[in-house]
Amino acid sequence: MVEVPETEPARTLHARYEEALVASGLVDNVGDIMALDPRPHRYGEADFVCHHGDTAACLWVIVSGSVSVRENGRTLFVRRRHEVVGEQNLLGNGCRRWYDLVVSESQAELLAINKSDIEGHPQTDILWRNIAKIISLKLKDASVMTSTLSQQLEDDTRILHAYTNEFALSRRLQAGGGLLTDYQVDRAIVWFSDVVDFSRYVLQLAPARTADVVQRFFNAQSAPIANHAGHIDKFIGDGLMAFWALSDAESAGIKCLEALRAAEEAVKAVADIRIGNNPLHLRIGLHIGLVLSGDFGSTTRHQFTLIGPEVNKAARLEQVHVEDIVEGETDIGAIRMSMEFREELSAAVSQQYGRRSKAEAKNIGKIEFFS
Repeated sequence: MVEVPETEPARTLHARYEEALVASGLVDNVGDIMALDPRPHRYGEADFVCHHGDTAACLWVIVSGSVSVRENGRTLFVRRRHEVVGEQNLLGNGCRRWYDLVVSESQAELLAINKSDIEGHPQTDILWRNIAKIISLKLKDASVMTSTLSQQLEDDTRILHAYTNEFALSRRLQAGGGLLTDYQVDRAIVWFSDVVDFSRYVLQLAPARTADVVQRFFNAQSAPIANHAGHIDKFIGDGLMAFWALSDAESAGIKCLEALRAAEEAVKAVADIRIGNNPLHLRIGLHIGLVLSGDFGSTTRHQFTLIGPEVNKAARLEQVHVEDIVEGETDIGAIRMSMEFREELSAAVSQQYGRRSKAEAKNIGKIEFFS
């Protein structure tokens, strides 16, 4: 900080200083400005005007440049040319500074006015009313900003929920701001689904019609998954990956039944969607096993997901075609469950899925499943 030497006569004030005082609102209806003994000071970038905890003995009017109001190194507000700073701390809190005031431009010039000169001024009551008005306007602006930020937070939260499932959000919150989630091994039910032969319609339908049908068949799957406590991992073209993560205390049988009921409802709901007179058909692969979960991707972009051989197995179950069958039933149903998944179901439920087949799966080999 550099104090500007006085070059003007004792009872005069440089025009730009007077302009700043008048524009700030501090001296409205005040006759003798010079009685406030305003003292100009110049600061360089990152200079501290005051520190948190300092005794509050003056306020400042910004003549040029800008000043950041900071708390623990975080900028809360930026005050600019012809604004008053430091006035709130002149009253209450033991007259101590609540925040750091730091110059945020290459150079700033401020007028310092002592609290004692305000109190000793012949029109001190008017000055304090002006200070109260300045504080009131700042509070009003802060309320508007808070409302705007609150709305923005709500909008961001909606967007976040649209792109991330609740399980991933929970893991990210546990990891803390700015950190990737940890990697952990979970036992999980994995769902892969795909709408049979939908790709042939994509270029035949009008784009808006295609988008509408896609939204409808994803809604037809998303609702049952959510209603049965599952999480959507991602949409893959006209396919979908979902999962149910199991905690140590949860019953795999109950979770598998939830996933199966969601699959049954999804198959029925998708079949109600028609293009012309042709109903859509859904294939679903269901498997349970150990997976690795966490944030995977590049250094600049990542996504929470599940990976591992058991994830691939669920995907291959969904993709099985008749020509892949090497043993057992060739009349494959819409829902294909692994032997591991079926074994978690009750006898009454598993008997409904008694068509046993064995298929040759890419990169996996022979897999046994039921439909």
